[in-house]
Amino acid sequence: MAAGSISLLIDSPLTTLMHAMRGLDRDVRTQIGRHTKAAAQPIWAETTRANVTTRMQTRLADSARAGVTTRNVFLRAGGVGRIGSTPLSSLATAIEFGAHPDTRVASRSRKGTAYTRRMGGGFRLPRSRGYVAYPAASESIPRIASLWVQTAVRTIHETVEKVS
Repeated sequence: MAAGSISLLIDSPLTTLMHAMRGLDRDVRTQIGRHTKAAAQPIWAETTRANVTTRMQTRLADSARAGVTTRNVFLRAGGVGRIGSTPLSSLATAIEFGAHPDTRVASRSRKGTAYTRRMGGGFRLPRSRGYVAYPAASESIPRIASLWVQTAVRTIHETVEKVS
């Protein structure tokens, strides 16, 4: 759900890291990913919880997960869990970006009769910048990028020390 990125076109430690990662042994890359994920998950969870103001936003923040591959760090929110019997993933967009109360929604009764209803005031008013995950992403991406570089350098250094 959350989006944000850092460009590698600018000369930065991340560019150097990406070039160095290509030549590393698979075990070292796996170890870097494992250590990065262990450190990034608490940062992402903490920043999403810091932006919460409603109970539904709390559920969205509780679903915050960080994932790490050899080329990327993924920050996700809204993909895990339920609110009542409704999957959180189907409500995540409305929780994050709000929804206009007069929006018409197609629904079905228990007997199967189709009808339309208003969205109502359950969600905050629409905001393109988001309420929880997007502000949290803008706060945590620089911290996690720095952490990723530091973790990679430390892991590579420890691996070289073991070999020597």
